Amino acid sequence: MGRDPVNALSASQGGGGASGRGLLRRACVLRVARWHPGVRTCRRVLSGGGSTVGRVTVALSTERLWLDPLDPVRDAVDLHVAFTDPEVTTFKSPVSRDVQHSVDRLTEMVRNNDYWVVREAPDGPGIGFVGLIGGNGLDWLLSRGVWGRGYATEAATAVIDHAFRQPGVDRVEAWVDGANSRSLALARRVGLTERGQMPQSGPGTRVVLGKSREPVPTFVINLVAELEVDDVAASMGLFETLFQFRAAIVVGDPPTYASLDIGPWSGSRRLDLVAAEGKPITPSSLTVELANDLDAVHARAMAAGLRIAEPVTDRPWGRREFVLVLPEGHEITVSGPIGT
Repeated sequence: MGRDPVNALSASQGGGGASGRGLLRRACVLRVARWHPGVRTCRRVLSGGGSTVGRVTVALSTERLWLDPLDPVRDAVDLHVAFTDPEVTTFKSPVSRDVQHSVDRLTEMVRNNDYWVVREAPDGPGIGFVGLIGGNGLDWLLSRGVWGRGYATEAATAVIDHAFRQPGVDRVEAWVDGANSRSLALARRVGLTERGQMPQSGPGTRVVLGKSREPVPTFVINLVAELEVDDVAASMGLFETLFQFRAAIVVGDPPTYASLDIGPWSGSRRLDLVAAEGKPITPSSLTVELANDLDAVHARAMAAGLRIAEPVTDRPWGRREFVLVLPEGHEITVSGPIGT
């Protein structure tokens, strides 16, 4: 089904915070909150009883597919076909060097995680895998030869349904590269809707899609940053020039208050500017995370005569950053993907 394998990386890559101050570096794609072992409608149950995190023993099945607990050594030859196909790994890790490399990758994947190999027949070759990462992530991949048959949708639906039948599992999340249109479509087909976006180490953004087992009413709808400034109109112009922020509300002539939308849609995250009106201003710090074009923003900041407190630097968490200073002393950390 095109690039049904979603852009997940090994759970061994761990987690972090946003940008330098907290970029969530975990690249798992579909998060399942508080996974607990158990059984969905399964035609077969392997010896050993119920599923154990990291050593799954339950075999799942659908109308057309058999999902067996993945064995890195047994299944590496079959899955090596997918791991060495650049089309399959476009939004994933690089291709495997050899079969042993695939064995090593699968071994690391299944460590403390639940993974199933996907088959078209009970004794057929593995055509892909689907797995729950560390109790909070679902990862899948299919060989290109079976794309277009709806298998990824079928397998993902089975595992989500399996998860939702377990006590304590209240939601699933999919983190999908914004350029991965097939995976975005797949996530929507299994009932997930867009919940937000977040940065990633490469160009573009990672789209967060989610589904709750039960409807969840919205409690907090936004978190608004506010800056006191000497000149609201001038600050509006700076943020529009640098980041393409859009003035949604402007009060006063000259302005004493402005609300700037960060995105093109109404109700997006926003930044409020408030006139200090002669009062002392305490400098604040903000981080603006970009999908791309960090160097262009840096050039615009230089052209605007803003002071650069920290030059453009590649950070170990996979982002490039620099720090600019507004006339009032507010520091803005600008963060973008490495390579832009």
